[in-house]
Amino acid sequence: TTEIYTLSLHDALPICGPAAMAMRGLTVFIADLRNCSTKEQEEKRVDKEMAHIRSKFTSETHMNGYQRKKYVWKILYMYMLGYEVDFGHMEAVNLVSSPKYSEKSVGYAWCALMLREGDELLRLIINSIRSDLIGKQDNAVSLALHAICNVGGKEFAEALSGDVLKLLTGNLTKTYVRKKSALTTLRLYRKTEGLLPADEWAEKILALLDEKNIGVLTSVASLVLGILQNGTEGWEAAAPKAARTLTRLVLNKDYSNDYLYYGIPTPWLQIKLLRMLQFFPPPEEHALKMRVSEVLQRIVAGTDVTKNVNKNNSTHAVLFEAIQLVIHMGPTCEQLPQACNLLGRFISIREANIRYLGLETMARLSQQQPDTMEQLKKHQSTILFSLKDPDISIRRRALDLVYSMCDTSSVKETVSELLTFLTSADVSIKEELVLKIAILAERFNPDHEWYVDVVLQLIKLAGDQVSEEIWYRVIQIITNQGDELQRYATETVWRALAAEKLPHRTLVKVAGYVLGEFGT
Repeated sequence: TTEIYTLSLHDALPICGPAAMAMRGLTVFIADLRNCSTKEQEEKRVDKEMAHIRSKFTSETHMNGYQRKKYVWKILYMYMLGYEVDFGHMEAVNLVSSPKYSEKSVGYAWCALMLREGDELLRLIINSIRSDLIGKQDNAVSLALHAICNVGGKEFAEALSGDVLKLLTGNLTKTYVRKKSALTTLRLYRKTEGLLPADEWAEKILALLDEKNIGVLTSVASLVLGILQNGTEGWEAAAPKAARTLTRLVLNKDYSNDYLYYGIPTPWLQIKLLRMLQFFPPPEEHALKMRVSEVLQRIVAGTDVTKNVNKNNSTHAVLFEAIQLVIHMGPTCEQLPQACNLLGRFISIREANIRYLGLETMARLSQQQPDTMEQLKKHQSTILFSLKDPDISIRRRALDLVYSMCDTSSVKETVSELLTFLTSADVSIKEELVLKIAILAERFNPDHEWYVDVVLQLIKLAGDQVSEEIWYRVIQIITNQGDELQRYATETVWRALAAEKLPHRTLVKVAGYVLGEFGT
């Protein structure tokens, strides 16, 4: 799922709709531009309007708020069409400090579109933004939070973070303002190191995970995840709170129907909470461990495939995050066998996205939980078949999985299948495939003669993709392994060279060294 931490421009600009269109001059101007039949006509109309607005800004010293916001809207519209705008900044700044919400929102719209981090004009509006943050008008507070999120920057963080944190943790803050302040805090946290020291803020911020409002919980979960990505020390209390909230949502079904998405309760929040648990070691406390296990069992066992695409997407998003947590919990997790069986089923589904996620998760499972290898090998034929999938991303994930599953007992079969695949593989994947075959053949080789045969076959099938490191390595092994291997290599290389009318230059290099050194 895609996570969006900054607030949308649409939310920041409630005036963009019918109220903006109530300005007749703006409506006529937009209609004129839309009616232009050529680009030249449009540019001529834009130039005329810009000249008109410039003259108004310079000649009229007592321009009222209505006129100012109308002209700023026109400037913004021209800017969004791609025209360069280098005037009107002070008029927009004045709108930000206006006591009227309709004018203030236009000024903030200009800030969101025109200002960037480090812009000198930011200093002119910081005081106005701070006045709105500490004011009593919740709509103005929301506009200020939107501006901070959209523009960001260290300057905003240093000047305004204290006021934003007061809104986040204050007892009297309205719910919708608290949601916005949580995301704004995350934006500032990413710009300023040390903004949220654990000893000062962990208890206050994690207390918000006990909120009843699902919207606040989702925003705070995003903030906590952003913090945990930089380190978990001092934030250990997030794990039991995440488990408790998951129990409330998944087991107790304590949520409003407003947060049901195709019958799935708050899938985005579930995903965030499951991911939060993966930042900490598997729980040792029995009660917490059982709570997490029950939640995972309900998610893993209760997922069905339906004909509704949106419902499938949400259920599978939660399910795959739950499987990631199962893998993280370790070999003692009771849901591990179920997860293996589910992944085996997913990699054979026609839906490409599900196959991709199944292969990717299975590769992670094979690397982190080697004890599951025997279960995964039951699906080896399906995995090898995925190497022929039309989708290059699925072929890459299948190759990664085959590579991670290979061991001494299966290396000959695996390398044989990969060599067969090499004959028809795309150029985009050949170099990676050759390298993986060479590594597997050397790491798990049952005998050195077989290893020599594999490298020579690699040169024959994909000589251009065989790097110098690969044939250097086979020469090194031949040199260090004694007379018997040297004799075998000499005969094999001679036959390979004789069988080719135009042998590849890499084969010539290998043959030149082997025959020159050992061909007596």
